[in-house]
Amino acid sequence: MKILSISNCPLAENSGSGYVITNFCYGLQERDHDVDLFGPDSYEVLKFFKGRATHYRQTIGMLLFTKRQLTKKNYDIVEFYGGESWLIARLLSRSRNKKKLLVSHSNGLETYFYQTLIEGSQYGWVENPLAKWYQFNQSAWFKYAFTSVDAIVTVSENERNYVVKHQYQNEDRVMAIEPCLLKNYLGLTVEFERKKIIGYCGSWIARKGTKVIGTDIPRLLVDFPDCVFQLIGVGKSFKKEEYFPLELCSRIEVIPFVANKEELKEIYKSLSILVVPSIYESFGLVMPEAMACGSAIVAAKTGFAVSLKNHQEAVVLEQPCSPFLYEGVKQLLLNESLRQYIAKNGYQRVQCLHWDWAVKQLEAQYISWLEEVRKESIK
Repeated sequence: MKILSISNCPLAENSGSGYVITNFCYGLQERDHDVDLFGPDSYEVLKFFKGRATHYRQTIGMLLFTKRQLTKKNYDIVEFYGGESWLIARLLSRSRNKKKLLVSHSNGLETYFYQTLIEGSQYGWVENPLAKWYQFNQSAWFKYAFTSVDAIVTVSENERNYVVKHQYQNEDRVMAIEPCLLKNYLGLTVEFERKKIIGYCGSWIARKGTKVIGTDIPRLLVDFPDCVFQLIGVGKSFKKEEYFPLELCSRIEVIPFVANKEELKEIYKSLSILVVPSIYESFGLVMPEAMACGSAIVAAKTGFAVSLKNHQEAVVLEQPCSPFLYEGVKQLLLNESLRQYIAKNGYQRVQCLHWDWAVKQLEAQYISWLEEVRKESIK
């Protein structure tokens, strides 16, 4: 198959979405498919506005670039990552050669993202994403990215359920394929008995649950003096003294940046508990990565965590706010056998996440959908 793949995020393998997109595309290339993958550097317009009006600039850029690219090569499949594809998807759905399959391979449904954050802001979990005068709810436009295509691939069952519930596509045209782990993360020999190190890994932004971390983690450190809290990948500008009581900062370790997955793996292997109290995750790659390294997960019910069995494969929080994070971590600190039980089950849960398997699934589904679209075009 000849596939044109356009991504709304940088193709950097050290970022979550970049890692997922490049591994899907590389996998298809290894199976002898002709995949042309392009990121924002290839199409984004008005780059001197970097960091501003990104959605608009990507929407226009995707439109112009995709139209040019389709004149250069006869593709079987056009695959878009991101709601910014709404305009080009809508145009292609009206005028395209019906022998092409048009797919939204979502790395996070923007409509779901906006809905979740707006709802979360009503509870005070996060700031309303539309609070500032220049912020607009683009969900009505983004929806076209999912309703104008022939099929949708999501990164989690939770996202797939949202697509089906909101009738973006017929159920047989929606598929969930979980992102997978690098081979050197699978089948690891790990020690489940560990020091009481609680970890958080990711950007220090509100939707990741930083508010509840700031309230509940200090309580845990006070109640459990033998505990240490580790912040991983929060960036060089992060200052722990701005978010945590000074008297506890000696037990809070900051690792601003992790150079590669190998270094990150060693950090995961030292954590007894990883907290992921996000308000929204499309998947949340840190969860299966840490599980593969023997950490027990305490996570809000979003992304990958929705598919995990509560108190068996993870502690899944009822809500991403206080005191739920405190109570979730506390029960594991008080019950070491439960913590190890969850860590061991979590470890087993993610051993199936092989990229070869995921790519084979994607390939088979694309072939099937392409045949269907071509049959429909000659009726």
